[in-house]
Amino acid sequence: MIALGDIKYDHRIRSLGDLEKLAESISRHGLQQAVVLSNDGRTLVSGLRRLRACQALGMENITALIPSDVIEAAEALQREIKKADPETDFPMTLRERMELAHQLHSMPAPSAGVSHSVYASDVVGISNRTYWRIRAVMNLAREDDPNPPFSAVRARKIVPLMLAAVENPPAGWPPSRIIEELHKLRTQGDIPESLNSFPPPRKASKADRFQDHIQQTPTEVAVSPPAVHLPKGRGLAPETPRRAPEVSRVVASLAGVCAGISSITEIKTSCEEDLAHWDSELKTCKRIINGLHGLVRKANNA
Repeated sequence: MIALGDIKYDHRIRSLGDLEKLAESISRHGLQQAVVLSNDGRTLVSGLRRLRACQALGMENITALIPSDVIEAAEALQREIKKADPETDFPMTLRERMELAHQLHSMPAPSAGVSHSVYASDVVGISNRTYWRIRAVMNLAREDDPNPPFSAVRARKIVPLMLAAVENPPAGWPPSRIIEELHKLRTQGDIPESLNSFPPPRKASKADRFQDHIQQTPTEVAVSPPAVHLPKGRGLAPETPRRAPEVSRVVASLAGVCAGISSITEIKTSCEEDLAHWDSELKTCKRIINGLHGLVRKANNA
């Protein structure tokens, strides 16, 4: 139980809708689904309508879930979206789901191999690559800046087109392809007034078709049970761990990040320590990626 006055929920983008039915339901049956807080135990991740309805009822405390890591948080958010009551819950828009999923990036990871973006894109219901491209443009838009730079002005025009493209892509355009084209417009090119202004797309590649298959296939977060290692000479020998799910998450995360920052042409910094740190970190990443690539090629040849 958390005191309502202790919960922070600044900068939330959420349409509250009519809270009367929700407040009536909570008054009769109690709060059926706890609000979700960040791991600090104070910052609201999801449940603003429930919180405001409880405030309207004069309640002082509210039941809250404080997830231990990003996996538990993603599971909770997916349950909320899946089990939403049409009588009392106001459906989330795609933009609201994007903002909701972005909260997951601040949650701790249970291990170094866990990709926040893969779980965030699952909550939104889109592919990781599409999620990163939209996320990159939304970050560039800087919606809270009253005096946005030119790049932010362009991004603000592109974001609604991207969201519309996911929900209702124009004829002949696979969702991932049109998101890719819109993502390219963040730096240069004429931004169309509507999606119908796009010319017919060229033939989609095999990679594009695969991404669209992922995007159109519902996904749920699944946590694999830990491997059981028996002492030597006792019982059956344990099977070799299958790392395919972990590798898939890592590859999807790398592809998503690269899609979000597809072109880097210049770095401006006055701090030599930053440059040295980046150089060291990138060398480590390159070594790990090369090793992973070698394992994938070896498995493919086998």
